[in-house]
Amino acid sequence: MIFSISGYWKDDQSEFDGYLVKVGGMGEDDEKIFFYFEEEDEIKQMVEDGLETGEDFVITSYEKYI
Repeated sequence: MIFSISGYWKDDQSEFDGYLVKVGGMGEDDEKIFFYFEEEDEIKQMVEDGLETGEDFVITSYEKYI
């Protein structure tokens, strides 16, 4: 399943929108995928964690893309 995320980069607070992330394995369209997750719950957790995530970015919202 693919989701579209919005958020911002921690270092300079610049926002992004429409980045594609994928839950599950890799596929043919991988060059379009920004990040991979094992489960949708990981995305939800990143939204909840905000700045406390271990990544260089913060996800503020997401929606199902495909």
